[in-house]
Amino acid sequence: MSYVVYVDLLAACLAAEFWRDYLILWAGGEIANKQPRPGGLFLGAILGSLYYLAFLLVTKGDIPISTGFLALLSLLLPAIMVLLAFKRCDLSAVLPMVYLLALLAGGIGYWLSSMNVGRLWVLLGPHIAILVVAEVGWGLLHERFWQSFGQVGLVIEIGSKKLALRALIDSGNELVEPVSGKRVIIVEKKALKGLLPEGIINSLEHLSNLEDLSLNDYDHWSRRLVLIPFRSVGKDSGVLTGIRPDSVYLKHKGQQVKLPGVILGIERNPLSIKGEYQALIHPALLMSTSGGEQRELA
Repeated sequence: MSYVVYVDLLAACLAAEFWRDYLILWAGGEIANKQPRPGGLFLGAILGSLYYLAFLLVTKGDIPISTGFLALLSLLLPAIMVLLAFKRCDLSAVLPMVYLLALLAGGIGYWLSSMNVGRLWVLLGPHIAILVVAEVGWGLLHERFWQSFGQVGLVIEIGSKKLALRALIDSGNELVEPVSGKRVIIVEKKALKGLLPEGIINSLEHLSNLEDLSLNDYDHWSRRLVLIPFRSVGKDSGVLTGIRPDSVYLKHKGQQVKLPGVILGIERNPLSIKGEYQALIHPALLMSTSGGEQRELA
């Protein structure tokens, strides 16, 4: 018996399967809070697409494989895909989420096909279901959108040194240096290691050991030192140590736009668990760049 194969339809099904597997792996990793390997999601989705192609050939009788072996392979395949996409130690955390999302996507696809809806809905329905569950259950789409479009690139300059980093736009960062009225950009201590000497960072952070610096260093860095009082939830008051940079530039549309006078507040703890940004900047600073000094993005 011969079969007619519509190449365009087969290509569309394989493409839909690839993106479904990609979304399942991505959402599973996000829910489990695990970072994929570079290119891992792509490799895992490719493997899933190849299995789907093999499944089609088996069901048509072109490949002599027993249905029992195929069922066993379908149970093992998600684990192999997760191992390709993530580290081995992440398997136990990511795999249950992948199984759950795969069952959801398969169930939605089967339900749509039984409803005699258009083929486009059968192909796209599982993808939409994964995205809806990710947003409703864990808010991943909202979080990803904000982290992608709610971040800006900054270039900080002190002396002859420059530091490029990512900053999250945070309207909750209302810190202002009380004497000058300048806005404060909160920066991780770890990120400043490429910009300031280690001894200077430790001295400024702990407000101690400044007397151990040489006279020239003391005069230079003491002029940059700022004390910023603040209040936070669970703490009545505190003092954040800050420094005055020579300049801070915002990366925007291939240009670097100079921000008006700002202070860098040193934060000891990481601001992002996954290291996606190293600073917090108030949106008012972005709005104040109109007409500021610009230069080509290096």
